[in-house]
Amino acid sequence: MAESRALPEAYAGLPRPAVLCTLVKVVGSAPRAAGAKMWVAPESFSGSLGGGELERRAIEHARGLLSSPGAAAELKEYVLCKETGQCCGGRAQVFYEPMPAARTLTLFGAGHVGRAAAAVFSRMPFSVAVVDARPEWADKNGFPGDVAVRLQDPVEHARSRSWGANDAVCIFTHSHDLDFILAAHFLAQPLGYLGLIGSEHKADVFRARLKSRPGGEELLKSWDERMHCPMGIPLKSKDPKVIAVSVAAELLKEWGLGGDAA
Repeated sequence: MAESRALPEAYAGLPRPAVLCTLVKVVGSAPRAAGAKMWVAPESFSGSLGGGELERRAIEHARGLLSSPGAAAELKEYVLCKETGQCCGGRAQVFYEPMPAARTLTLFGAGHVGRAAAAVFSRMPFSVAVVDARPEWADKNGFPGDVAVRLQDPVEHARSRSWGANDAVCIFTHSHDLDFILAAHFLAQPLGYLGLIGSEHKADVFRARLKSRPGGEELLKSWDERMHCPMGIPLKSKDPKVIAVSVAAELLKEWGLGGDAA
């Protein structure tokens, strides 16, 4: 039997935020049968409810939901008559499901802890990616199928895109210098969660290094307010799997299960 997938996984490749529009019931004649779906984003759509005025109205209504923060799922009925520019003579019910902006977790470092963390976070209600520049570690075969593995310089990747509240970052690279560069970069980003593997001593060393940089006071303030280092809930173990579980517990509590995570 094929394994069922959660809705966000099934539509992972489509733009978000969006509204999933499903033709759930048809009485009489309609352009398409019940079950037809359309994915409506702010500037694009895919799929079809059959075209014509029904589809135009559905897209317009879906985009109205997108512009209303906190909009809930709803069922709407349409009469397919002269007034709607269609002469099918039937009735159609469309179910609208708002899908919030996609949430992402990026793990910088594909070493033992990064691999263990990827396994723990697999199939969570957000997408997971691992970034590492070492070909022998950034091997897709060593990770769950739903985890994206990027063979890329971590700093290059960090600087290649914008980051926001729907993004979480965990830093566990093989290099303290690389950890520091990434930490300094992400302290200036409005992430939903930022964690750095290491001890209290490592945190003190990094704070001292930050203080000596231009704008160091602001970076220190951001560190004190947002950085999780040591990362994870306190568990007395250095086993990568245990560390990964402790990190997952903290991240899920503070970000991963918040709001309408999907």
